[in-house]
Amino acid sequence: MAKKVHWTLVNSEAAVALTTITNSPGVGYGLPAGNLPQNLQKMPGVTSYYVTGYAPPQSLKDGVMIAGEMLVARVDGNITKNYQFVFAVSSDGAPHFAGPYKAFSGHHVMSGQSIPVNSLFGHTPFSAGSKSHVTTTIS
Repeated sequence: MAKKVHWTLVNSEAAVALTTITNSPGVGYGLPAGNLPQNLQKMPGVTSYYVTGYAPPQSLKDGVMIAGEMLVARVDGNITKNYQFVFAVSSDGAPHFAGPYKAFSGHHVMSGQSIPVNSLFGHTPFSAGSKSHVTTTIS
């Protein structure tokens, strides 16, 4: 069964940070939490924020271009919770994000546990090799 994706508009400051840093697809870059999209800045306990671009970006049938992924880590007690999001550009050029995606083995880890950041990317319905079926529209 297809899952519907909910897209949220990215504020202009966060969009500039995302597009500037993802000029080298496949590489994970750390960004300050202040560069998170505005709606995600409300997430409590954020300690890390990483982005990576897709090479090439994924074009969906409705004109949405998936440009890459975001990873947001937050601390909750003695657990670090990792959340994945995808970011995209709609056919009118507006930046959006969708998520969180949490169905991966690194979603919950003990705080202080060493885990390679790159292993936390690639677990969204849009990631290479994903077998998920999604429908998407940006309104």
